[in-house]
Amino acid sequence: MPLLLAAPLVTQAQDTEQVSVPRQGVPGREEYSVLKTDSNIRQGAYRSYAGRKGTTLVTEGFYVAGQPDSTWTAYADNGKNLLWKGRYHQGQKAGVWNYYSAEGKLVQQYDHSSGKLVLSTPTAYSMRATFWPSGAEAYTTPPVYIGGESVVLMHIGRSVRYPAEALRSQIMGDVRVAFTIDKDGNASNYRVVQGLGYGCDEEALRVVKLLPSNWIPASANGKPVAAECQLPVSYRIL
Repeated sequence: MPLLLAAPLVTQAQDTEQVSVPRQGVPGREEYSVLKTDSNIRQGAYRSYAGRKGTTLVTEGFYVAGQPDSTWTAYADNGKNLLWKGRYHQGQKAGVWNYYSAEGKLVQQYDHSSGKLVLSTPTAYSMRATFWPSGAEAYTTPPVYIGGESVVLMHIGRSVRYPAEALRSQIMGDVRVAFTIDKDGNASNYRVVQGLGYGCDEEALRVVKLLPSNWIPASANGKPVAAECQLPVSYRIL
């Protein structure tokens, strides 16, 4: 009986091969398995490691037939504090996902199956966004970012690069990027409304455009409506 139980595991190991590649844009590495018959299809456990040595686990999950599946978990760069945890089903987020602050405190729960916000709590850090109606229709509830404000702040902090010209000239301050969040939660019409020059405006625009459009749209008495958003990208020389 033990030999029969082990047989499928051996077969699966023979059908896949391990891959290790650098993380895109940040130090670290990714480890996952692909089918030997098609190296573009991921199958099995996935892990992402941060740091120059690539030893701090920051994301772990599972792939089935090239799609995320089962439980996925992400950690802060220290490898300890949770950032988010939830379940995929056939490549789609399913059920209630938990989202945490950089300190590991639960700040948001979102049901991706029903599209409902279950829990949202204030955090110590604010993304300092401002919202206003898009057009004549006012909203009663502003847009909310799925994952919480800490996700937005971490994205900006990890993605922004200080332009060399601005660094040489000791330029500091905020660039404010505006965009439209439509009634489906999709962001578009990005533009700089307050700039610094010296390459800072272009860099801020690039970074905000890279932010996934994971918005819960504004609503007017329960009906989704479009809204405008301004998001600051700060440049500071410490």
